Amino acid sequence: MAVHPVRSAALAAGLVALAVLIATTSLPMALAERHPQLALWLYPDHPQALLTLARQERARLAAATTRAQEEAAAQEAAAQQAAAQAEQDGKTAQENPDRDGEAAPVDEAPPAESAPAEDALAQAEREHAASLAAPARTDAEDAPDEEAVPALPPAAAELPAIRAGLRDLAARIAAAAPLEPSARRLLGDTTDDLDASRQAMLDAVARSRRETVAAFWLMHQDYERKDYQGVVALAAVLIQTRPALNEYTLSYLNSLALEPEGRAALVAALVHNPGWRPLFLRSMGAKLAASDAPLALIQALKEAGSPPSEAELIPLLRARMAAEKRAEGAYNIWLQMLPAQEVLQVRPVNNLDFARDPSGLPFNWNLPRPMNAFIDLQARNDTVDGRVLRIRFGVGRIRLGAIEQVTFLRPGRYQFSGEQKGLMSSKRGMVWQVLCYPGGPVAGQSSQLMGAPRVWRPFSFDITIPNNGRCDAQRLRLFHDSRSTSEQFASGEIQFQSLQITPVEPATSGG
Repeated sequence: MAVHPVRSAALAAGLVALAVLIATTSLPMALAERHPQLALWLYPDHPQALLTLARQERARLAAATTRAQEEAAAQEAAAQQAAAQAEQDGKTAQENPDRDGEAAPVDEAPPAESAPAEDALAQAEREHAASLAAPARTDAEDAPDEEAVPALPPAAAELPAIRAGLRDLAARIAAAAPLEPSARRLLGDTTDDLDASRQAMLDAVARSRRETVAAFWLMHQDYERKDYQGVVALAAVLIQTRPALNEYTLSYLNSLALEPEGRAALVAALVHNPGWRPLFLRSMGAKLAASDAPLALIQALKEAGSPPSEAELIPLLRARMAAEKRAEGAYNIWLQMLPAQEVLQVRPVNNLDFARDPSGLPFNWNLPRPMNAFIDLQARNDTVDGRVLRIRFGVGRIRLGAIEQVTFLRPGRYQFSGEQKGLMSSKRGMVWQVLCYPGGPVAGQSSQLMGAPRVWRPFSFDITIPNNGRCDAQRLRLFHDSRSTSEQFASGEIQFQSLQITPVEPATSGG
């Protein structure tokens, strides 16, 4: 310092400036999460510290709202009990007019039944609605006489102050960090003016699509205002950013499907084949299976030039069949979605020769996912159209499942015939079966089939479809007829081809 006083002074000034810089930037950032007040003492408007305080105040507001609701419910229950007691006293006095001045015996009022506990989602919705509610007015010129106003519960009395403090924090965050979306959402959450709240929520979503609370708030407001295009747009954002909440997001879209204007907004978005289209169609099929709304929507998609694919139809059709315990409604939906040229190719039993690949539709072959077994379709060696169904078994225990489809044979007698080949080694063989949809009775069943070495061997059995209105649809299935664990062991293979169902005679009425 004696030799270079100027250099030493410059170095000291630089060190001081560096210390100040660290104390007002890096250090507040490090303290913002755990010690926000200390961070604000170093940097009065540090955005991250203000956000930490805002989160703490938001939790305090939610807790106070819950307490206020509990206290209000307790006050209401006490008032009801007092009113019931007064009514009981009045009835007792009328029944005992000669006992003036003497306290009439009064039965104790039965305890009020406790309200059922709300589920977590309902409680969260109530808390959010309470946080958005306008605080009680305290203007002297508008307030009635104190004697005429019941005292607010202690927790309710502190809500306006908490909301005002939270609103002030949000304003400070917005001023210090204009691009911070949480500040806009907090402003909208604590502003009493609905239009101002909406603008703040819009600003929050515009700054970050991951501002979930603001997006849900806006989606609900758009639904209430019947702005269905806005609902669809915000639902698309939420599906992409918060898939964990799809159950609630899709409930809004499912509600739109029930209204003509809502369906129009959905179709306008779905024709562009967004990524959430399969998810929505699957959800709609499950939630609205018993309604005609899904059919109206997919018809509108077909008219708009974007009909649902088979993969998109399958969940809807299966949900419809499960809800109705019948197959006719789903079958009619499927027929209406088919192109005109394909409708002409529909038969009571489709793809019986396995010429087309199984699609997973209820009205085509459905292949299971077996364990220790393999199912495949092979070309025939002759000139006949169609393919061979081959089932190969590993060594040991198998689980095959059923190869099946839903059919629509008219009442009457039929003969099911085909050819089998191969050599299957097992205690019990394969069985073809026709039973009334969904679960019986059995209309026809083959014997146990084990295949035939070297040559194709024919087999057949009779089918009788009763004319009683309870067997309009059937299940045609092939399965391994094992009835215990020891009977699930199989090896070898079995093949089927030339399957036919030939009418024999119509059924008598009521048969």
